[in-house]
Amino acid sequence: MKFIFPLTLLVCCFTSQLSADVENEIPLGVEAVTGFRSEYVYRGFTLAEDSVLDFQIEAEIALNDHTYLNIGGWYATETGRGDYDEAAFFTKLNFQQSDEFTIGLSATYRDFNGSVFESGVDLGIYGIYQFNQDFNITAGAYHDFGAEASYAHLESNWSKSLSDKSYIALKTGVSYVNDYYGRDGINDLYARLSYTYHISDTVSITPFIGTSILIDDDSTTPGVINDDSTYGGLWFIVRF
Repeated sequence: MKFIFPLTLLVCCFTSQLSADVENEIPLGVEAVTGFRSEYVYRGFTLAEDSVLDFQIEAEIALNDHTYLNIGGWYATETGRGDYDEAAFFTKLNFQQSDEFTIGLSATYRDFNGSVFESGVDLGIYGIYQFNQDFNITAGAYHDFGAEASYAHLESNWSKSLSDKSYIALKTGVSYVNDYYGRDGINDLYARLSYTYHISDTVSITPFIGTSILIDDDSTTPGVINDDSTYGGLWFIVRF
């Protein structure tokens, strides 16, 4: 599994070259993120209880005025006593129907190590309604072929500018699962509060705190942690 990290770096180099090759022909934005978090919570499941380091790179390509393609990948590894790590590659295709409404399709392959989660492809469809520049609501439904189960969520995203160089953002949501590693029904309530400061036009830092409060905590699946979670972390973001 550890061989995935060099592959992730290769994706970074490839994407950088892609940016240089097509920047004069296709509108392209690339973002690289290095992060640290006190524990790793995914879809209401605590996958790593010790601190986690992660790296992600993502490119967005404007195919036309209303269609956007996102491609990228990430690698995360537990830094403490645990042996959890994860690598993933993803793509998203967004169709902007109007100034307010966007429909999207997503496909992700995740490779888990040191977890009861099964590696596999996750396919999804989602819709985003943008009420104004600072507030939107997203609804999404996904099928995880590794777990052979479904996941859905409804979440809101709010932000407020504090200055020309900083803003705060709050994400809140509720999730639903269908026989997802022993859980079924309303899964968790979650929230994340973050503060972003732009060091320059291309570099930002974002400290954040988050929580996941379980609704269905009666899973008997071996290795599944059923507990509410509170975590914190920091992202270092570079855009080019």
